[in-house]
Amino acid sequence: MSLAASPRFPGLAGSVTFVTRPARAEHGAADMPTSALARELAKSGTRVVVLTAERGIDRALVERRDGCWSVSFPAWAVRWGTFSPRLSWAALQSRRADRVTHVHGCDLNAALALLGRRAPAVWTPHPYGTTGGPRPSRWSTRLRRLVTMTLVSRCAAIVCGSEAERHDFVGDFPAAANRVVVIPRGVETEAIRRAQPLPGQAPTVVCLDHGDSALRVVDVIRAFRDVPAPTQLVVVGGDRHRDELTALSETLGISDRVMITGRLGAEEMYRWFRTAAVFVAMSPSETAGMAPVEAAYAGARIILGDHRSHRRLADQFLRRCATILTDGTPAAIAAEIRRQLNASRSDPCGALDWGDVASRTADVYRTLGVAPAMPVLTTRDPLGADPFAQRELRI
Repeated sequence: MSLAASPRFPGLAGSVTFVTRPARAEHGAADMPTSALARELAKSGTRVVVLTAERGIDRALVERRDGCWSVSFPAWAVRWGTFSPRLSWAALQSRRADRVTHVHGCDLNAALALLGRRAPAVWTPHPYGTTGGPRPSRWSTRLRRLVTMTLVSRCAAIVCGSEAERHDFVGDFPAAANRVVVIPRGVETEAIRRAQPLPGQAPTVVCLDHGDSALRVVDVIRAFRDVPAPTQLVVVGGDRHRDELTALSETLGISDRVMITGRLGAEEMYRWFRTAAVFVAMSPSETAGMAPVEAAYAGARIILGDHRSHRRLADQFLRRCATILTDGTPAAIAAEIRRQLNASRSDPCGALDWGDVASRTADVYRTLGVAPAMPVLTTRDPLGADPFAQRELRI
């Protein structure tokens, strides 16, 4: 079935190529929105190919996932991030007038993918502006500016995740204002509703550790010494810092109330969200993604650090169930956790399902005038990948 026959996305047919930043396995990582959007578009019949890159491989990896073809190309670590010439070349070769190229993120791979022939293109920055990470060097700032200008000049539509993000973008590129649309990021509403709380658990506080936020997790563990038993702290992730976090909880005498889960799949994650009374996110890191919103949708009370990205997230989704903590000391965190544990369970927040996000994104594709028939498989393989790709994958 093509999208033209789809009741959800009437009037749209054809295929979409996603060009996205290197994938990461952690729940909530930057590639999660791309995966969810691709899956929902594929459910309604569009042909989606996801092109990405991965360090540590020497050949293209091709797989079928959630109804989409996904191709990971070899990549190398460079000063400004990750660089994959084969990813950019494959994206260039795949561009044509009857296919939308949707680039995600702001890196050199994305910019190079849009050079050459003119074809319908959409850009989602994920997100645009400062997120609270380390201050970039002057050289990196100049490169990012050049990449951004290339993406702005080559894309017919730019998708921002919030009005605040759109405001920042239009402030920097006022000439592109009429090409910017706002589509909020979604959450897995059905999966969260299906998830069952874990039975027999004490009152639970959940926080995340994706590897670059250990200092903030340490602050939460230190704070937990002043949170009365039997309340337990569940640190989701923490593989990289497990020894450090375990030693700290033992030193503080609370090791029996601190659990470090390691990496979890989405289903297990949502069960902990349904179990949690409070969710704490003190790190400004972008890797936390929509996890606070997912936890709020599951019914948890939310405590966020006083960072720009958190304030925007709270303003957009969490006005009724989140507290921005301006004092990030362990004593202040402990006091707020105790207060939230005594509060009533949060009402679900008003987040969009990824199906709704896909529907709005399809509307953007339609404005580009792309409504071809489904492409016919050919013997030409623009990926130059491997025998499996040459037999099975035609983008």
